[in-house]
Amino acid sequence: MNNKRLLTIYFMDGSEMSINFPEQGGNPLLLAKRVQEAIEANQIAIEVDEKLIVIPTNNIKYMHASPMPDELPETVIRGGSLKN
Repeated sequence: MNNKRLLTIYFMDGSEMSINFPEQGGNPLLLAKRVQEAIEANQIAIEVDEKLIVIPTNNIKYMHASPMPDELPETVIRGGSLKN
């Protein structure tokens, strides 16, 4: 079973950052709550290579996380697809 996760952050200036990390584990409902809290906090905090990176969300254009968590906040629209 692959427990690796990937988060790619696309910044307003056109740059991007990709971060690999292990599955965070725990209760899937708690994870959904943590995602919602991170969105509301106006910053994303990530431990990377024994360093703490804090990114203000106003610098973020969008983020791509895979695989998608089993549980998501109720505000997430589900079943979408990208259209060119």
